[in-house]
Amino acid sequence: MTDDASKDMHIDAALRRDLIRSGLAGLGLVMGSLLSGCTSAIGAHEAASAGNDRAMLANAHALEDEAVAAYEAALQSGLLSAEERDLALRFQSDHRKHAAAIAASAAEGAASAAAGTPAARRAEAVSLTSREDALRFLLDIEKGLALAYLGWVPAYFDRDLAKGAAGILGVETMHWALLRRALGEEPVPAAILG
Repeated sequence: MTDDASKDMHIDAALRRDLIRSGLAGLGLVMGSLLSGCTSAIGAHEAASAGNDRAMLANAHALEDEAVAAYEAALQSGLLSAEERDLALRFQSDHRKHAAAIAASAAEGAASAAAGTPAARRAEAVSLTSREDALRFLLDIEKGLALAYLGWVPAYFDRDLAKGAAGILGVETMHWALLRRALGEEPVPAAILG
């Protein structure tokens, strides 16, 4: 290779390096402004998602309160056997723990606003006339809770809330299965919940 050819290659290499550097710098400016816009959009999405999470927590808290009241109505009916009463007391305790955990996770006041007497009034309005009525009433509550949590797990923006909901979902499905067994039904009627 001649000295002139070697010099031309060296100049070309330097020119290429400068072009790449300036292109990267320009790309950096473009990406910076794009990311700035995305950050604003992400912030708005996060704020909306946090509001959705609070709404789901409030609904979950209300449903857990309703479950506590439903178990109280079934227990007060006097229709359950001694074994079923023990099971109902344990499940009612689980629902109280769920409500407390949800309240602890909720933003101040979000869950407590949904709590209270309406759930208790709905449970008191139910007319339970037989053991089967009482167990079916509780079974329907547990099935409804399981399906609600099944929908909430993927909907939570906060992944810790999703994980907590998944844990509660597991407990609700176990309650559901044990109540089905108490009614003489197949505890797990299908391979997929839905």
